[in-house]
Amino acid sequence: MKTKDAIKKINFYPEKRGDNIDNVPVILSVAYSGKRMFYYTGKRCNISQWNYDDNKLKRNNIAPNGQTSTSFNSDLTEIEDALDALFNEYVITKTIPATNKLREDLKTKLGKKTTIRESDHQEPRFFDWFDKYIKDADLSAGRKKHLNTTLNKVRGYDPNTTFEILDTQYLTDFRNHLLVKCNLSKNTVISELRRLRAFYSYAQKNKWTNQRPFEGFQIGAESFGDPVFITLEERDLLYNAIIENDTLRRVRDIFVFQCFIGCRVGDLVKLKKSNIIDGCIQYIAGKTKDEKPRVARIPLTEKALTILSRYDLPNGDLLPYYSDQKYNKYIKDIFKLNDIKITRMVTIADPKTRKSIQKSIADLASSHMARRVFVSSLYKKGVKNEIIASMSGHSENSRAFGRYHGIDQEDQTKAIKLIE
Repeated sequence: MKTKDAIKKINFYPEKRGDNIDNVPVILSVAYSGKRMFYYTGKRCNISQWNYDDNKLKRNNIAPNGQTSTSFNSDLTEIEDALDALFNEYVITKTIPATNKLREDLKTKLGKKTTIRESDHQEPRFFDWFDKYIKDADLSAGRKKHLNTTLNKVRGYDPNTTFEILDTQYLTDFRNHLLVKCNLSKNTVISELRRLRAFYSYAQKNKWTNQRPFEGFQIGAESFGDPVFITLEERDLLYNAIIENDTLRRVRDIFVFQCFIGCRVGDLVKLKKSNIIDGCIQYIAGKTKDEKPRVARIPLTEKALTILSRYDLPNGDLLPYYSDQKYNKYIKDIFKLNDIKITRMVTIADPKTRKSIQKSIADLASSHMARRVFVSSLYKKGVKNEIIASMSGHSENSRAFGRYHGIDQEDQTKAIKLIE
């Protein structure tokens, strides 16, 4: 391990606390080998006294404790020298220290040269604000669940994260951490970063911070391959199949019913018998309720009504429901049943490399596929997009709408016949 490779960035900064800009603690931040360590230097200054370009107290300034800028900056240099000496030792021993060990080693290396008052450095409030955002913001339960995942991802990456140290370099390192250490797909990482950006927008609006780390940072755009979905014939194969296992039979009913109404699973599990009005399912899609709420209205087919007639639940639920994880697992199991065998091979883009790979459609089956079946089948029958969207719960002019239908081999075959 080379020192220059181990230490990516050393930074001293005054830690602003709320509206207080005077007599704030000066913090050392060290980014190295995918880790980040914070250390209270024992120094304090006013925000206006700090030279952010030179990373030290401005010349000819006197710190709140009466120390001159020359002496003040000399003490910071001493801390930096001690840190360099430590990393030279780590090179020799081929050690990449944990953040806690680096902090303790730095204390030992400094000895009595710098008075370290850890109690003077309060715990970062970043995660408190993030938690408050999740609790207070007018967001759907599903959105809040995803935000909690993002919060935990940031906490797992660096439990000492603050508004001040989360800069563009932090975002770059965090993205690499999610891609490499967490083994997430590029699209998933983009979603995590967008949720983090949404938190920052909320925090700025509520004046929790004036930091803008996403300015100049490119999150990137999601990339989606052609949608994969079963045909109407395969849907009816599922509908007509005799399934002896009670759980799988119920899940089959839920999935096929979802194919008939095209709603998101988050909306599906909230549907009650009271949502049936004049022979139609009516509800406001969760993703549009905070924008321009639109009532999705879907006439129920005879097959959909037949499925519903099998259930009379005392709590008014339309159907029995399962957790998302179990629901998606059971759907895959159903596709692979001997009497069904919807296992044809399809080509998709690998979520990590985005190169073409072939997989069984059974391995790709999920609750979201039911939504694609609904949208794609109507699209292929020539139904206008705005009519489909009025039933699927998509926002008006939704950019995501195109991801639910695609050009399949049947369309291409018909096209080629035109030039035979």
